Amino acid sequence: MYWDIFPIILGYAVLPSLYYRSFSNKVIKTAPTKDKVIALTFDDGPDPRYTPKLLDVLRTNGVKCTFFVLAENAQRYPDIINRIRSEGHYIGLHSLRHKNAIFSLPDQTRKDFFKSVNIMNKLGVKIKFFRPPWGIFNPLTYHYAKVYNLKIVLWSIHAMDWSRWVTEDYIRKRLINNIKSGDIILLHDSRGSKNSPNRTITALKTVLPLLKRKGYHFILVSDL
Repeated sequence: MYWDIFPIILGYAVLPSLYYRSFSNKVIKTAPTKDKVIALTFDDGPDPRYTPKLLDVLRTNGVKCTFFVLAENAQRYPDIINRIRSEGHYIGLHSLRHKNAIFSLPDQTRKDFFKSVNIMNKLGVKIKFFRPPWGIFNPLTYHYAKVYNLKIVLWSIHAMDWSRWVTEDYIRKRLINNIKSGDIILLHDSRGSKNSPNRTITALKTVLPLLKRKGYHFILVSDL
């Protein structure tokens, strides 16, 4: 029985993700430059518990970044979306409600993109970039991204900051010791284990000034 459905699982979930994450040049994974620039990105928000505190830290350090938002969260918290935009940050799409593409049938994938883009348009946000939840693709993910003229952005470094086992110190060391020119950094301002975004925000209070002293400049995904 399980062997009967294995080829379906392989073809629908495993192979598309493997191809786009490891081999395809149709998705953005790094900034194509040797200059000391990095793109800081945050997934899963906006979240009233964490996103405003993160924005405070970014403003204090003069850092601009990209938020890949969940459309339903954006619809729920338009004031945060307005603040993100007014403070010079960029907004990309991270799906409607963070559903894994493995469990999204073709018509569900179509509806997810349609509803998400429609919500963001009503909020006055023209979406041009998309990051699939968990970086997982099904055979229709890239197709519908292309239908809506969305470029897909993944990442080159992340700190596993959603995990309950990850500490502030780990996040600091992971970023300070491993970041290099052209990196796209994945972090989170919502979801994950209990209060995990707070650890990220606290770590960034140390990390951002240090990276700036090392000569790094922060760019938006729209600059890639």
